[in-house]
Amino acid sequence: MSKTTPEGTTRLVTAFFIVNADRLRLVHFLDPQESQPQALPFSDDLSVREMEAIWGGSGAARVEKTTPLKPLNAYLQRFECESAVFIPAFENGILKGALMLGTRDQQPISNEAIAASRQALQFETIVAAASAPAPLQLEESARRAREAKALDILSSNAAAVSDLRAFYSLIHNQIRNVIGNYSFVIALYDENTNSINVPYLYEEGHLSTLEAFPLGEGLTSLLIHTREPLMIVSDTARQVVAMGAKISGKPPRSWLGVPLLARGRAIGALIIQDMDKENSFNEADLHFAAETANQVANAIYTVTLLEESERMTLQFETAAEIARDVSSSLDINELLRKAVELIRARFNFYHASIFLKDSLGQFAIVREATGEAGASLKRSEYQVQVDSKSIVGSVVEKGEALIVNDTSRDPLFVSHPTLPETKAEAALALKVGDRILGALDVHSDQLYAFSQNNLRILQILADQLSVAVANSELFAETQERLAQHRLLHHVTATVASGATLDEALQAAVNGLQVTLSGDRVIILLLNSNTQALEVKAAAGYGEDIYQQVFPLGSGIAGWSALHARPLRIDDVQQDSRYIEGNTEVRSELAIPLLYRGEILGVLNVESEKIAAYTDNDEELLGTLGGSLAAVIANARLLEQVRSQVERERVIFEITDKIRRTTDIQTILATTASELMRALGASGTRIKLGTDANTATHSIGGGHE
Repeated sequence: MSKTTPEGTTRLVTAFFIVNADRLRLVHFLDPQESQPQALPFSDDLSVREMEAIWGGSGAARVEKTTPLKPLNAYLQRFECESAVFIPAFENGILKGALMLGTRDQQPISNEAIAASRQALQFETIVAAASAPAPLQLEESARRAREAKALDILSSNAAAVSDLRAFYSLIHNQIRNVIGNYSFVIALYDENTNSINVPYLYEEGHLSTLEAFPLGEGLTSLLIHTREPLMIVSDTARQVVAMGAKISGKPPRSWLGVPLLARGRAIGALIIQDMDKENSFNEADLHFAAETANQVANAIYTVTLLEESERMTLQFETAAEIARDVSSSLDINELLRKAVELIRARFNFYHASIFLKDSLGQFAIVREATGEAGASLKRSEYQVQVDSKSIVGSVVEKGEALIVNDTSRDPLFVSHPTLPETKAEAALALKVGDRILGALDVHSDQLYAFSQNNLRILQILADQLSVAVANSELFAETQERLAQHRLLHHVTATVASGATLDEALQAAVNGLQVTLSGDRVIILLLNSNTQALEVKAAAGYGEDIYQQVFPLGSGIAGWSALHARPLRIDDVQQDSRYIEGNTEVRSELAIPLLYRGEILGVLNVESEKIAAYTDNDEELLGTLGGSLAAVIANARLLEQVRSQVERERVIFEITDKIRRTTDIQTILATTASELMRALGASGTRIKLGTDANTATHSIGGGHE
């Protein structure tokens, strides 16, 4: 509440302004509740041009607290006045200053009060006196009081900072109270990424942030490098160039910056700039900004260090959680899905995926990935070539981590339409020993998102996932081999129990086709008379396959038979020995059927997949081929024995019938008849004796 005189006259708040260049600066303030001039409570200058427009020809400007005239109403609010009058003061027709009379009650200031104040206070004299050293000393004293108060506020709040954003705002307010309302920047430097980010940017009344950028040749980088305050208040563009620095965009007319130093390190900078006017700052401003930086640097450093520690703790917990899953889970699909989701969420990344090499080692194919983008990548079986033309391709080829903190600057970055916001990417190799399995690939929508700290943890995760993938492959291979050997035993037993060789071979190809998940299987036997391979059993082919004959040495199977060696082709389209029978066939494995060094034929399998057959498959089919060769050899031997026994039986029967008669004609007739039956001949002729005395007997066509 305002005080009144004994006569009841309202006492007025009084403020004096003097002209300084094109501005009206507050130099003297008297609160009616105090008997002495007070420290200046506000520092915003008034524009001479704007005030002249407001005064017009009236010689006075009446302002209410709610009047939308900045900064006039700001003075009323700061002085707690309901209304005020601003009166210009001239000397020889030149504006020298202004007087503000303010009241704290609802009663407006009367014209009589204005005239009385003008006469009683001898306004022109006071304005002239305000230009003398005494008011300037008063202003300096008030400035020092504001500085002390601001530094005290910062010091008391720095001891317990929990919200950096709020602390940045507090710093800005103290700078504004002492130096003025200018553009203000808080920049922070990250040693791990050698980059600068701007978490607090005040320009033209608006707050925002700036993305990280590399430490370079700008003025902010210069502060980090030199660790010394810097002020440029005239001819800014030329002076910056002279210092060897650079300015991006429009150069400010006045620029002031001080480094934030904590524990011997430059952790950032405070920057104040005026885009429109030169000489906006002085040495007192530079000194206060440096003192402010000293007060707040350690607090900012401590909080950022604590936040980084909390992030790393969460990330290490993620690594431990994945490690537990690796040691306890055999479901590789679930493990990889959980891993990429945890990495994306806990590290606050934009995207995470895992690539694994194909069987030929030519491509890295996405195995698991996060979000809708990841689902799209998996559906399309997205792959990158294993070479140095992409980030993932280079990592899978060389086995070394690759970090790109600004994808717009790196030629290896390959953009993908499902991940349009990627601004930084890191890929780490999945390795077991010297064997490269694939890569862990992570994306960020923030520049310079990857530091040495999070990369160390990501490498731990990559190593753990490598072990999981290798263990899964080993387990799957063991299970597959066990299943294959069980089927092999079944096939071998079925073959051995076949009534005929043809039945045994057909049982073999049918069982083997099941073992190989539907691949084409064929058994060819060598015809020693024609030196060609003939189809004896097949599965997965049409009936016309039995009409085909393959000369020894022709095609993959012919080569295997000729050289008596297995032949495995990962891509038949790249092998000149392949004889195309089906355009969909991509890989082939031929196993020679050898028995005691003799080539009996070939067991041949074909697949529509590239590199479908492994060393394990070759070993498995080699074992089966050995069993089949023994079965074929034994069947042929058994057939020979059966034929020999049958011949001996026929001879015995014929001999027995002949012995039971003594008549030569009966003997001859019996012999001819039995021979014709035994040999399946259409006729038989027997001739005995010499040319002079010959006895003959003929039956049918007269074969002798």
